[in-house]
Amino acid sequence: METGGTSSSGEGFLSRMALNDNKAGMEGLDRDKINKIIMKSSKGSRFYENEMKKEQQVNQRIERMMLQKSHITEQQLSKAQTQVEKMTFDLDRVRDLSRVIVHVDMDAFYAAVETRDCPDLKDKPMAVGSMSMLTTSNYHARKFGVRAAMPGFIAKKLCPNLVIVPTNFDKYREVSAEIREIFADYDPHFLPMSLDEAYLDISEHLEQRRGWPEVLPCNTFAMGLLLVILLGIAPNMMLAKVCSDKNKPNGQYRLPSNRQAVMVFIQDLPVRKVSGIGKVTEKMLGALGITSCVHLGQEMALLALLFSETSWHHFLDISLGLGSTHIERDGERKSMSTERTFGEMSALEEQFSLCRQLCQDLAQDLQKEALKGKTVTLKLKNVNFEVKTRAWTLPCAVATTDELFAVAKDLLKTEIDNVSPQPLRLRLMGNLNLPSLTGLNGVYRWKKILTITFHICCIY
Repeated sequence: METGGTSSSGEGFLSRMALNDNKAGMEGLDRDKINKIIMKSSKGSRFYENEMKKEQQVNQRIERMMLQKSHITEQQLSKAQTQVEKMTFDLDRVRDLSRVIVHVDMDAFYAAVETRDCPDLKDKPMAVGSMSMLTTSNYHARKFGVRAAMPGFIAKKLCPNLVIVPTNFDKYREVSAEIREIFADYDPHFLPMSLDEAYLDISEHLEQRRGWPEVLPCNTFAMGLLLVILLGIAPNMMLAKVCSDKNKPNGQYRLPSNRQAVMVFIQDLPVRKVSGIGKVTEKMLGALGITSCVHLGQEMALLALLFSETSWHHFLDISLGLGSTHIERDGERKSMSTERTFGEMSALEEQFSLCRQLCQDLAQDLQKEALKGKTVTLKLKNVNFEVKTRAWTLPCAVATTDELFAVAKDLLKTEIDNVSPQPLRLRLMGNLNLPSLTGLNGVYRWKKILTITFHICCIY
């Protein structure tokens, strides 16, 4: 757990907002000092109150879980253990160690691009974003506890000399496109997860290299772009992602493709290091004394009785070092998204303008993939942290900016009218989604959900 107290006056809040020393660049910092600054800077804000509310909800879930645990009988536990052992045997028997999966992480990507263009920032603590919210920070800033998804004004309290550079997504997309061209040399069907993250299956590439001459032209991922690009190499996607974080801030890590190496690697791995285990799950597992992946395996029968089937199956996979060995190819992707972060926006013309820009971005992505879809979903989070979702299904599939915006603006207008005469106050907008996508030529390509989302971050 990341906080030393349990009082309801603030320490619980810190379990959500406190320094996460599992993050690269955050190791060995003065946690108490940093947490006190975060607390002092946040207390009294709507965000603080909302975090306290969430913390109370999590605590209530934990209380219910512990009550449920107290009523579990030895017979129930024994039966669950038998089920776990059978499933473990079955999973281990079909373990696939034949693929070589690479997770590519362009470390502190936005900050690296800005430093490339302004070398004077190289030795200064800097972050990209605004006083409202940061999108990333460099390692000099992380030494002060400054991180992504932290309000800039709190970051300034932690590091008064912090340089905050405004985001420039057009520039980041250009650099990302250059790097993706290199990815395609190794895996033409690589899976981009965001501008600064991708998965590649290089199994076929390595087979082809067997016949290549020993001296080869240099073609590295960095390719003179002066960015730090981290590689995690492993038999599956879950392990590859963990491996890419292993040697930050500058390096790569390869996990050998054998069961013994995988199980040794998993033993002392903190559960929070695994994708899909966030702060809430970490805290619930911590209440059961589970902090590392080896603990998951030891307590799996109990977890099978306390958590949903989907959750404990996921925990079992993690405890065995199992993950997907199949990277979704073109025609199998589940979603597309576009997102913007900005200061508080309540002017109608600005909201509609940004909404149209997001529609345009998505339209370009859809047209590149020769896709179109029928349903537009609008998701909003207001300044009180209430989430609203609206959707509209069209009689025929669409793909152009005008077609998308015609629906999105009506959904947005409905939400604006609902809060009238007060303004609709937004802080982040993103993710225009369409389900049941088909090819532009009418041929079915894949089903996925894409949503236009206006995520509103906290107002302090």
